[in-house]
Amino acid sequence: MKPLDLFLNSSASNQKTILCIVAETHGSCPGRIGFKMIVPPEGACGGSVGGGSMEFRVIKMAREMLESNEKKPRLVSFEHTGNAEPEQRSGMICSGSQKIILIPPSPAEFEPDGKMGLVVNSNGLRLLDHLVSNPGLQVLKNSWEYTEELVPPLTVYIFGGGHCSLALSPVLNSLDLRVVIVDDREHVWTMAENTSACKKIVVDYDSVSELVSDKGDALVVIMTASHHGDSKVLRQMLPKKLKYLGMMASRTTGKHVFGEMRSLGFTDEDLSKVHTPIGIPISSHTPAEIAVSIAAEIVMVLNKG
Repeated sequence: MKPLDLFLNSSASNQKTILCIVAETHGSCPGRIGFKMIVPPEGACGGSVGGGSMEFRVIKMAREMLESNEKKPRLVSFEHTGNAEPEQRSGMICSGSQKIILIPPSPAEFEPDGKMGLVVNSNGLRLLDHLVSNPGLQVLKNSWEYTEELVPPLTVYIFGGGHCSLALSPVLNSLDLRVVIVDDREHVWTMAENTSACKKIVVDYDSVSELVSDKGDALVVIMTASHHGDSKVLRQMLPKKLKYLGMMASRTTGKHVFGEMRSLGFTDEDLSKVHTPIGIPISSHTPAEIAVSIAAEIVMVLNKG
């Protein structure tokens, strides 16, 4: 569960936790705007605001807020230089700076389902049922306010529930991607063992087009048990607008499948959208290595926008 969801749940059940949010960054520094971490009174934290000595200071500060029963959010600044003022010195020397919000537990009841944004200021945290027009941190002379869009995670559809799918799913989960596994076979043990997928579907590959959104917000990984399955899925995915389309295949198999696609009328421009052989080339062989290479390629594509 994400730090924000954990915080909302703990607040609703009157458990004491602090939610930390990276609200602003400048220069070279750990963490990005929107990174979140939940800090309980003791034990393990969830999420991260960048790590290192700065995160240690944030955790210490959050637990001091819990001990003193602070009620209002606090905005703190960290300078990642050795000559910063002691109270703002993070202990890091990467030369950047960032601001982090520490939010104490709130007695308010939250309903996160369907919410599109959040607002935090010195009075507390609120969820919004509409999109945020100007997200980010606004600091005035005597006040501040941070707003953020609550973007739902992207969905990756993995066609094929075998060993590589089993290895890839938890890696994609760790990247905050929602995983859906699709296979045309009943009783595949690797699919049954996959606890990282939010959904597992058994369906004939001839009729999978409607499963995948055509809005440009879906990612597709094709790794079925045969080139016949690959072809069936690929011909339905090629007409779609997708964020990512990859197919696990040897160069020979890929050439054969592409030949089938050309015979169906797809052009070289259509086929150029397909990442195959799939993944960043790292001489991968095992399912775990293949999973790392595919995840790295997906990250590269997403970060390029």
